This record gives sequence, C-alpha cells and structure tokens, in this order.
Amino acid sequence: MKEQIMGEQMITNELLKRYLQGKCTLAEKKLVADFLADPDHTAVLHRLMETETTFLWDRPEEVEPIDAAKICEWQLRLKERIGPVQPMVQAEETQPQVKSKIVAIGKRTIRYVAAAVLFVVLAGLIWSLMQRDDFKENQTADLKKEIVPGSEKAILKLADGSTISLSDAANGNIVDRGGVKVKKTAEGEIVYAASNRNASPQSYNSISTPNGGQYRVTLPDGSKAWLNAASSLTYPVEFEKKERRVKMTGEVYFEIAKVSNKKNEHIPFFVETNKQVIQVLGTTFNVNAYANEPDDCTTLVEGSVRLIAAHSGKSELLKPGQQALVGKNMQLSEADMQQNLAWINGYFIFRREELGSILRKIARWYDVTVECPPELSTMKFTGKVSRSQSLSAVTEMIASIDKVKLEIKERRIIVKK
Repeated sequence: MKEQIMGEQMITNELLKRYLQGKCTLAEKKLVADFLADPDHTAVLHRLMETETTFLWDRPEEVEPIDAAKICEWQLRLKERIGPVQPMVQAEETQPQVKSKIVAIGKRTIRYVAAAVLFVVLAGLIWSLMQRDDFKENQTADLKKEIVPGSEKAILKLADGSTISLSDAANGNIVDRGGVKVKKTAEGEIVYAASNRNASPQSYNSISTPNGGQYRVTLPDGSKAWLNAASSLTYPVEFEKKERRVKMTGEVYFEIAKVSNKKNEHIPFFVETNKQVIQVLGTTFNVNAYANEPDDCTTLVEGSVRLIAAHSGKSELLKPGQQALVGKNMQLSEADMQQNLAWINGYFIFRREELGSILRKIARWYDVTVECPPELSTMKFTGKVSRSQSLSAVTEMIASIDKVKLEIKERRIIVKK
C-alpha cells in the first residue's frame, strides 16, 4: 500500500494494523476513522483484514451461513472491544442490501461492495463510541483481562548444565567458554561461532521454548532453526567431521547450510525425533513432532530429505512440496505449504481441521489449558488468524460460526455446545 497523507500525518499499513489490533491512540483512531469515511479507502482496510486479522469465511459444509449483520456485530466486538453491540441492529435496518450470504474465500467470498458499506458503517459507529467518556475506561479494563500471544522466550542449557534465560539476557555475547562464543542478537536470535578449535563435539547445548514462546538459533555450522512453542533442539557445540546430528521435540523449521569436507564431499545433516530420522544435505523443511500429536509431520520446502521411520526402518525420499506423516505407518502426500508453514509467517491457518487439533495449537501458543468435550473436538473448522492477536480475539473468531461456545476463565479455555 502506498502511504496516503491526511494533513501532515500518513496512513500506512502499520498504522492500520495497530488499529485492527486495538493499539492505536485516540488521536490515531480518529485519523483512521476520518480516513475510512471515504468509501474508496475502506477497500484498503478490507484487504488488510483479509490477510492480517480476520477469520476466513470458508467453513465446513455443515455450518450454516452467517448473514452480514452478524459479521458486522462480530467485527465491532473484536476490533474495538466495546461490549454491547446493539448498534449493529441499526446497521442491518439501514443497509438491507447487505444481507447476502457469506461465502468462502476462493469459493464464497464476501461481496466487495457489501464489505465496503459495512466498514463505512463501522467507522462511523466506532468514532461515535470513542466520544463516550467510558470508552477508554472500558477498553483499559478489557485489556487487563486479555491473554496475550506468545513471544521470544527460550532457555539455553549449556554443556556444563548451567542455564540462561534468553528473554532476560542482554544482547551481545552471552557465552564464551570451551572454545565457543554464543551471541544474542537484537532480533531475538542466538548465533554460535567458534572462538578457537578446542571445542569438543561431545559437548552439547540445547535450546527449549516454553508454551507461549518461540526462538531462533544459528547453529555452529551456519544452519538456522526456528523453534515454535513448547519445542526443544539439542546439538553439539561443534559438529563432527563426518556428519552433523541434532535431536528435537515439538516443531522446528530448518534451513540447513551446505557444508563439505576437505575432499569436497557434502557432510550430511541428521534430525532425530522419537518417531523418525531425517537425513538432509542442504535444504529447507519443517518438522512437527509434538508428543500429543498422532503423527510426526515433515514438510519439505526445497532440496531433498530422506526419512527413516524409527519403529520399522522404512525409508522414503521426500520431494519439494511433499509432506510425510510418520506414526504407526509412513504416508507421503502433497503438502498444504501455506497451512504447514503458517506459524513461521505469523499466522494460524486451518483447513477443515478438527477443533481438538486447533485448540492444541492455541494452547501451546497462548500457554493455556483446554477443556473440550470429545464430541465437540472432532468438529471441523476452516480459518486464518494472526498469531499476534489476543486469545479472546482468536476464540471469538472460532465461536463466530455459532456451533460452539468458548469461554475463557483465568488461563483455561472451556468449550461448550
């Protein structure tokens, strides 16, 4: 989006994102409201909401369509947290032409003109509500109750058993011992570098993220790893000359550096989980190996990897764009790359995914527990939502299809019919 000037201030995507996330000041909210008063400008917010914050209106066939008034009501509650939403009834009465059914993105997309009208109405309503004296107080009270998303948090465990909280450690060199330097960058990453050649390949470090945490690490060979919440990676402080080998739990996205020996032979890289061994040369791939998921899922972005099932010894070569599910059996199929790699890009993406699976992902990222009856856990949902949203924003998106109710009590999500 090109920057658009209003007075001496500019409307940018970043400002609109803050607006959608409820992080704008009152002055910024007024600026955005004035901007949205122009119908041509509502298209900008509409496109941004589709890609950044809204739940996709692509739902299981058994779910009844939602009319535009329901969407208008939900959007207002979600974006501004204003409590009662009686004005939405007025929006339905004054704009009867927007009662067209909601349809899926790619199949049943919301009509563009209807969306523009809805957002114009929203802009006016939001600005009028902001004039109320209690608006700021209500918003502040609600923010105090919010459960915020995960962030850059991890624990680094050194070979001598000592630990370092990476979220608390200052940027710069945090370790310089045993022939290895470890640096924490301002971007939330740790980087290994040899300070001399006396490091022992038998010395191992590990990095682990808690629920509600994620982190990145550049390994001693230059390979990069991104750890999702509740994950761990164990690796030597210096790799051996014949092979490179790490162990992991949870979910990790890898970019493996190509390394050769003196004979110009590639040194293979191995990733071990409880259910499989992955052999790679130089490649990019994602491994989901949470203990509470039925299968390990390996998704290959580029390069090639060979998977060996731990229980059977069965071996398969994976091609770019493919995924392998390894549990009792090994199954290869075409991967939904957008869905499998969504977490790296800051999103949750669900495509007819069971509610139980969705809630496990949410529980790890927001560090909460879930109570869901077995008969509801198999319901399937489709949607997309930014991982930067608060927990209540995400649960409202799921509950908006009116098939389940999600209640947040302290750090628990309680699912009811």
